[in-house]
Amino acid sequence: MNITEKDVQLLELAYYFINNCHYKFVSSRSAQNEIWLGNPQHPQYPVIRLSQTRLSTVFFDKQRILQIHQAIRNLFRRNCDLLDIHLSDEAVEEKEEQMAIVTITPQSISCPSLLALFPGMDQAVHPIEDPHQEYRRISDKLEELQRQKKREVRKIRQSMQPKATLVLMAICTAVYLLSLFLTWRYRSWAGAGEVNTAVGIFLGAYYKAFVVAANEYWRFLTCGLVHLSVWHLLVNMMSLYNLGMICEKFMGVRNYLITLAVSIIWGSVFVFLGQGNTVTVGISGGLYGLMAAVLVYGFQTKIIFQPQIRTQFLLILLVNLMISLMPNVSFLAHLGGFVGGLLTAIIMTRNESWKQLRRNTAAALCAAVAFLIFQMAQPQARQLDLVYPGTDRMVAQMAEEAGLGFYGDHLLERTMQTYYQTEV
Repeated sequence: MNITEKDVQLLELAYYFINNCHYKFVSSRSAQNEIWLGNPQHPQYPVIRLSQTRLSTVFFDKQRILQIHQAIRNLFRRNCDLLDIHLSDEAVEEKEEQMAIVTITPQSISCPSLLALFPGMDQAVHPIEDPHQEYRRISDKLEELQRQKKREVRKIRQSMQPKATLVLMAICTAVYLLSLFLTWRYRSWAGAGEVNTAVGIFLGAYYKAFVVAANEYWRFLTCGLVHLSVWHLLVNMMSLYNLGMICEKFMGVRNYLITLAVSIIWGSVFVFLGQGNTVTVGISGGLYGLMAAVLVYGFQTKIIFQPQIRTQFLLILLVNLMISLMPNVSFLAHLGGFVGGLLTAIIMTRNESWKQLRRNTAAALCAAVAFLIFQMAQPQARQLDLVYPGTDRMVAQMAEEAGLGFYGDHLLERTMQTYYQTEV
């Protein structure tokens, strides 16, 4: 391989832009003797072409050069001129359309003002004594720089992972797998559906009978971690990952988890007040609360007023509204989660212009909480339309099988006294 001085100088110049100015290879060796570099964040020249050919080649090859430039501009979504740098001592007679042409040699640069944007660029081009040795050296440096950049990108991607969301997904998945095991273990006790329901209650599902009789209000929150079908789990985990990736970033982990928990609880409270003795599972109420938080963020940053963003969000809301109206889906849990997430997200905003809105929302939230607690304490809200003694006994038996006999006895005692007016 015949290595020339200009081959080495071309790589030296590329190394300067990549190492000092955060450019990356965009299209290397599109044609012989040229390198394309890109940095979409650069204020003036996001696209640079390095060439060791004579200036006259630009005239004959201009259409191809501009087509490549246009493709990179479209990729970066930037309207900008091309900085075309040639390793040549020819004089630049005139500026080409859409191109800023510069020549550079170890002794001179045709546009000294360019050094204000790229200080030290002239030092990157210097005489080469042994082209073959220097070519190997700069090639090794470029390869090491590329490896370093890849490591940095991996670290950035890892830091952007929604870690709290991934932990929640792991917990939900573990609870689901445990439910499968327990349903299989107790399969001989009753029908598959009844056993599956009892397992869900045992693992923390919302169940009004136990909330009222045994004061198990913690079920308002733990129901979000319980899923009893693989499709329910997959749909909710996909939604949680997508929403969590957004919400963890702009809310922070603490506010994100608070919003999610509050939304799940509000969804359960709405079910408590609006439905009978039902079993509710799934993190859907929390997901609707996160959607409300994203909506608040959209108004706060005004991105919701962009037609494309607004259309996409309205479509998402419409799809989820249709899902909420499907059979065996708790519309009240979704509605409660959305309301809870909306109020919580507004209170957590920080922009000064929303200061009064935050105060009003905080007052409304306190009033709403007081009203809901008052309603939950009313006798009619605590009455059940139906009771399921077989399911209650099955859950108590599961507790006993798990070494929690005291808990099983407590459940039976409370439910018997509350709903059947009898002693155990």
